[in-house]
Amino acid sequence: MPNDNICELVVVRHGQTTANRTGILQGQLDTPLDAVGIAQAHAIAERLKNDRFAAVYSSDLTRAMFTAQAIVSHHPELVVTPCRELREWNLGELQAQSYDDLRQKYPEILAGFKLDSPIPAIPGGESQKDFQKRISDFMEFLSCRHANERILLVSHGGAMQRMFSHVTGMLAPGNIRPLCGNASLSVFQKRTAGWQLITWNDTSHLAAIGQHTTLTF
Repeated sequence: MPNDNICELVVVRHGQTTANRTGILQGQLDTPLDAVGIAQAHAIAERLKNDRFAAVYSSDLTRAMFTAQAIVSHHPELVVTPCRELREWNLGELQAQSYDDLRQKYPEILAGFKLDSPIPAIPGGESQKDFQKRISDFMEFLSCRHANERILLVSHGGAMQRMFSHVTGMLAPGNIRPLCGNASLSVFQKRTAGWQLITWNDTSHLAAIGQHTTLTF
């Protein structure tokens, strides 16, 4: 990597869960990968087996940690550091409910998930502002700790959207937030001049298990 004090964050979304497949909002529910998700975790692990990382950080939720451990199985020199900072959005009372039901009960909140617009207070949950700050602060912390290093993060779809927002800013009004598929690969770089998006939602490695990308929350 050129000597520009670059910190490169290689970010992987966890593999599929039953809740992803059936349209249940997870938030910070601690759900495991399903059979497809396990295969996806091994597919991304195979893709990254020859890559080199200075450190590995993962959300401490089971679905992310399993995905991270699958990747690290090819890197015995590394240990996964579990981090609450990389958890998905705490969605309080909305968690464990179906998207179909939530669209009826909380239409403004569900619309806000899709569009880059203000989201009303989440009953019993984390505010939109606090969620963004949690993710942004952790990205800045890691970029200082790992200046001129390449590190791996395993996280969640909503958290990765906040990473995207931290790097690229707000979308034009009415545009849809970019989604990323399960076990997808995205890359962000922090340079002296600022952040840059390098890759978003690369799922080409899933072709090895006969899959195309699935864009679920």
